[in-house]
Amino acid sequence: MFKVWPSVLFAAGVVLAASTSAQAAVVFCPGTVVNTDREFVLDTSTAATCLASGPGNVNGNGDDINQLGYTTLDKSDDNTTGSLDGALTVTGSGGTSGTFSISPAAAAFGPLVIAFKSGEGQLDPDWAAFLLPQGVLSGSWAISGLQGLSHVNLYGLGDGETPPPPTRTPEPMSAVLLGSGILVSRLFKRA
Repeated sequence: MFKVWPSVLFAAGVVLAASTSAQAAVVFCPGTVVNTDREFVLDTSTAATCLASGPGNVNGNGDDINQLGYTTLDKSDDNTTGSLDGALTVTGSGGTSGTFSISPAAAAFGPLVIAFKSGEGQLDPDWAAFLLPQGVLSGSWAISGLQGLSHVNLYGLGDGETPPPPTRTPEPMSAVLLGSGILVSRLFKRA
């Protein structure tokens, strides 16, 4: 007789559920093959990125994600944390799976990071943070292991009151036109 690890069954269930939903993108964080750790899973329309995970807590007040330059925008279990109170809605608190949705107003503070914290810290990692792709404001989450969800934090850029100015990426054709203009102006200066 063989023993199947609970995390293997959990992963198989998540993959099976994701394969039945249209265009789902499932990401595991930390994404290790170790059977004794905890995995956080995010299922969104476009694949998120596992930004960070670790032991301890993420409380939105000078935590590891804040140290990466992100501002706390909202927290699922505290109506006074963050400047966009009510921007984050989470189902399944205390359980091992649920959904999340973020108000469109928060998109201005992108790129957004969503961090999930498990209940008791007895498995490493105790939390995981996902960098959300632009435009992704909802999805489902799951946690393997014995403890359920404690809380979820939403992070963004800017000071939390005013969104950062949008960054513009030059288009390839703009660079060609700019270069051509510089070349033509230098040719006319020589003539």
